Amino acid sequence: MASQLLADEQHITWKQFNNYWASQSFAQVAGQVLNVGFPLIAAEVLDLRPSEVAFTTSLQFIPYLVVTPIAGIVVDRVNRIRLVMTCHALRAVLLALVGLLAVSGSLTAPVLWLTVFLAGALNALASVGTLALVPDLAPEGGLAKANSRLQFSMSITQVIGPSAAGLLLALSGNLVFFAIALAFGLAAAMIVRTRAREMERNEGPAESWTATIVAGARFVRRTTTLWVLLLQMTLFNLFEQAVITLFMLFALRELDLDSAQVGLVFGAGAIGSVAGAWLAPRFRSARGISAVLVLSTALASVAPCALPFVPEGSPTVAMAMSGLTFCFYGFGLTVFNVHSNTLRHHLAPRELQGRLAAVFRTSAFTSIALGAALGGLLAEHIPFRTAIGIACAGLVSACVLFAVLFTRATSDATSTS
Repeated sequence: MASQLLADEQHITWKQFNNYWASQSFAQVAGQVLNVGFPLIAAEVLDLRPSEVAFTTSLQFIPYLVVTPIAGIVVDRVNRIRLVMTCHALRAVLLALVGLLAVSGSLTAPVLWLTVFLAGALNALASVGTLALVPDLAPEGGLAKANSRLQFSMSITQVIGPSAAGLLLALSGNLVFFAIALAFGLAAAMIVRTRAREMERNEGPAESWTATIVAGARFVRRTTTLWVLLLQMTLFNLFEQAVITLFMLFALRELDLDSAQVGLVFGAGAIGSVAGAWLAPRFRSARGISAVLVLSTALASVAPCALPFVPEGSPTVAMAMSGLTFCFYGFGLTVFNVHSNTLRHHLAPRELQGRLAAVFRTSAFTSIALGAALGGLLAEHIPFRTAIGIACAGLVSACVLFAVLFTRATSDATSTS
């Protein structure tokens, strides 16, 4: 009887998580279309300069500098489900309104940039809530499986999103905004059906906002494994975003690919992410967590080094070689993300999950914004191939540093225990 009750509880818990999973899948589709669609609109529709295209990309992530630390406090104090639902709904309304402006012919660079900034602010708040919700919804012992499911749907949307952005833009730039609004609206509708475990609240005197933010940062600093993961994520995102920004411009300006073909390259590359999400939970049983994280980030860092050698003159060859490169990159990155997220969820108490996510998100998206700016700066002054090679060298150097520090940190932890 007890075992049956436990099975029923597990079933209900997974049912609630799957509602959340479906909601996040719609939101991730919208996010992927946004990430590719905004810079493509800047480059193709508004015909902005490379530095302005890079600025458009950076502007998606600049709000993380201000919003994310505050989001960590909010997420740990309010109902996380309602917070994420509100963010989805507001983004749906925002993109629908901008779509109407585009239909009327009022879309300009400043209007686009304001939209990008506001969407980025809502993304920053929602992303912290999204990460913090996983321990609230995953069944006992199911964190790795839950993170794998989320990464799996993210990988699928990485296939769908860029291709959809390129296709919608090729048909009509206005369709991009309405499609994103619809996806966010569906995400908000699905998450209404989700119920999470209530977190125990501290009934004592409330800490100041500054003290609350610092508490998350101090926890990361005291936990060696966490700050090494934070360092790697920061450096990886910096150079990865520079590579992606440079490759997008390189493909459009020198490889003679159009926006739809660029979307297909990123979409085809995400096939590796799907495989990585599917296989990630199996790898830890075969190798220790340290080996899995080091090997997966090595693959994600080394694979882009093939991009400077993509030949000109044949769009088909360029698409095939680029897609294969991004496939290996996506596989390694997704395996790394599944296990690093699971490790972070295990290491932090539930009442700190929001602030922990805020620390990682602030660092991650700050480095993404800087990486996009770095890519635009390099593109303005040196050839695309050379610029991509410099960014790839940064990726490989960061990987070597992570392998040394993380192996040392896990070895010290094992010795201590």
